[in-house]
Amino acid sequence: MHYKFIITAVISAFFAIQSCSNDKSGNGQSTEHTKPVPEQPAVRLKIGSPVSNQVIKPGKTFAFNMNITGKATIDSVQVFLGPDKLAVLQQDMSADLKIENVNPASTFVRARAFLEGGKSVSASVPVKVVSDIVPAKYSYRVINEYPHDTKAYTQGLEYVNGYLYEGTGNYGESSLRKEDLETGEILKFRNLPSNIFGEGITYLNGKIYQITYKSQVGFVYNAENFEIIKKIYYQNKEGWGLCNNGKNILMSDGTNIIYYMDTTYFSVEKKIQVFDNEGEVDLLNELELINGKLYANRYTTNEIVIIDPDTGKVLGKIDMSGILKPEDRHPGIDYFNGIAYDKKNNRIFVTGKYWPKIYQVTFLEVR
Repeated sequence: MHYKFIITAVISAFFAIQSCSNDKSGNGQSTEHTKPVPEQPAVRLKIGSPVSNQVIKPGKTFAFNMNITGKATIDSVQVFLGPDKLAVLQQDMSADLKIENVNPASTFVRARAFLEGGKSVSASVPVKVVSDIVPAKYSYRVINEYPHDTKAYTQGLEYVNGYLYEGTGNYGESSLRKEDLETGEILKFRNLPSNIFGEGITYLNGKIYQITYKSQVGFVYNAENFEIIKKIYYQNKEGWGLCNNGKNILMSDGTNIIYYMDTTYFSVEKKIQVFDNEGEVDLLNELELINGKLYANRYTTNEIVIIDPDTGKVLGKIDMSGILKPEDRHPGIDYFNGIAYDKKNNRIFVTGKYWPKIYQVTFLEVR
């Protein structure tokens, strides 16, 4: 009896093991010949035109097209330039589009396709919208010459109430100065710490604002005695030039962007991107507002650009080549930089870094 029980148990166990080995799903049913359900490809949108960093000109048409992959039926497509809607396409994948009255900028063309079932997919491509203005060309005429300290690495230049104010740069040389234009005499002087590289200055409401190159700190001085009223801090990676419009301080950083800063916290209230009819105009340095137009030195060049301060469009370009005569050069001479405006007498002054002279000039349009 005991042997029979053992044999029966062994046989039962054997068949139980065989049954389990054939059940690959663990539920007693074979899945050996069941085909996997294929995954549906994701629905994706791609813009074919415009291509990345394509130049778009206001008043001209540009081709827009896109393609969509995956199983989807398009109800409609919205096309945007930056935040502005350009067009709504009904199941079309392409169109010829035109932009008008748009400020120049590096921005994006974005498409959003609405699909059956309420879903949508989007794609974008970076583009450059240029100015619709061909800049006028200017030369210059020298009206007068004044002495300038050849140890002054000029970063900012202002003419206020009959005196010239100058901010200078370079580590260990940076300063703020009040000068007599006629004689070049330094009437007031304040050094910056040796680890600070001074940059642009501007005068507003009895105060002088001065920024620095990479320290992300600036100084507000009492214009009468150069005592520091407060320090200002900003997030801009670099500080280059300054001017003001009576409300905001305009600041450059060596790119093609001009920042409008508030005077209390020095935070950015708005910014414009500077373009001509071909592309970005960068290396913007020392700034000056003259009769409602923004004038900017372009670092390492002899060019001043005239900018619409509201739109960023370049209205004109002034070639200052040849203003520094060969006999005025010395081994330490550096780049052209510095613009100041005497509003009362309608005089414009320019100079350069370590230059021996300041020049009163007038600008002449080249026909």
